[in-house]
Amino acid sequence: MLSRTDRRVLLDLLPLGVLLVLLIAVPGASDVITANPPDVAGMPLGIIPVGAALILMLAGLEILRRASSEHSALLAFIGLTLPSAIVMVVAAMLVVVVQNMLAY
Repeated sequence: MLSRTDRRVLLDLLPLGVLLVLLIAVPGASDVITANPPDVAGMPLGIIPVGAALILMLAGLEILRRASSEHSALLAFIGLTLPSAIVMVVAAMLVVVVQNMLAY
């Protein structure tokens, strides 16, 4: 049986799981995320939201590991982990929208 901390860690890894499922289920999604024509400071635009989501996930992981109450763990999950998972899902769409905006 998993301890409370182990369950929290597994739950916080949700955004990473979402990214892996997207990369496996939709192989072209990684091409859109790493496409260089929309770039910021020489980096592909898709790397920025994915990197921000990973930073949010790591912050949530640390807070969830140290949370002393279920209330604070829930707030960390809602405030950090869920937004991170949402960004992972929409990162490719954001890049496509920016590419279309730049095309006009």
